[in-house]
Amino acid sequence: EIVVGFRTPAGVVTTVQSFKTMQLPRMVRGKPGAWDPMVCMHWGAGLLRELKVLIDNARGDIVSDTSVWRARFVPGKGVSVAVLEGRELEEVVNGEERVGFLPRWYWDTWREASQGRRTHLASVI
Repeated sequence: EIVVGFRTPAGVVTTVQSFKTMQLPRMVRGKPGAWDPMVCMHWGAGLLRELKVLIDNARGDIVSDTSVWRARFVPGKGVSVAVLEGRELEEVVNGEERVGFLPRWYWDTWREASQGRRTHLASVI
């Protein structure tokens, strides 16, 4: 399920609606100007490329490998990116131990689940 916020050209969300992801392609197929998942994928891939370049260029200068970044999308203006410091960093960390930007509990849960899948695959093969 995906929750979609419909906004005005000024960026104000006016309606929120839930959709089943498996139904989306069928809902928009053949409709002119309809949502195109590839537009979203290309935008996301471009953003990740830009973030990688930005972080690689800043490494050792103003940031370290443990720095926490915030990317913020502002309708009509685009994406802004900044390294968090002081109070903003404390709000994000919130006293939790972290692996990069992920809380340690999430990282450990994901690794355990990932390890279980590899063990299962090895037993099947």
